[in-house]
Amino acid sequence: MKVYSAPIWKRLLACVYDALIVIALVLIAGLVSSVLAKGEAPAWLTQTLITTIVSGYFWWSWCKGGKTAGMRAWRIQVIDVHGELLTPSAAFKRLIICILTLAPTGLMLMTGWCSPTNQTFYDWLSKTRVIVEPKVSEST
Repeated sequence: MKVYSAPIWKRLLACVYDALIVIALVLIAGLVSSVLAKGEAPAWLTQTLITTIVSGYFWWSWCKGGKTAGMRAWRIQVIDVHGELLTPSAAFKRLIICILTLAPTGLMLMTGWCSPTNQTFYDWLSKTRVIVEPKVSEST
């Protein structure tokens, strides 16, 4: 089966969808930290919970099917360079590389325009690809 790299515009729109989920997760983390602290939470607790919850969302999504909610909406998926779903360690490696290359800012996504396969700098470093899911044909 032939796979096609996801166009940058689809990846960007998936990021917008995921940003909405990240905002909700940040709010939930703030609420949880306030409840744990029984009032105003210290910054270190809130930041730790935000980092853990948001990172966990991406790691879990990439491990379980290779798609975040935004990626599901735009029918794109992250796989390794061999065409397989990411293992937990490969998903963790991609997560760390995304954070270190400041991928959440969206600027690194633009490096995909420099690649003939739409592979961004963090895709290349983590040895992953984002592909378009094949359409499911309806049988009659």
